[in-house]
Amino acid sequence: MKKVAPFRCRDPGLECDYEMEAEGEEELMKRVEGHVMTAHQMDVHKEEIRKKILGAMR
Repeated sequence: MKKVAPFRCRDPGLECDYEMEAEGEEELMKRVEGHVMTAHQMDVHKEEIRKKILGAMR
């Protein structure tokens, strides 16, 4: 698997110091979704939120 660029909450505009890396987009998305749902109370199933997360991962 290829290493995915780290996700940083600040990249999509959140005021949070959370950063995460993973091997593969799917694994990174799982980890980030958990954080975004619990720490920011955001619905990661909404297309707008998913696009912001994916955009910040690249």
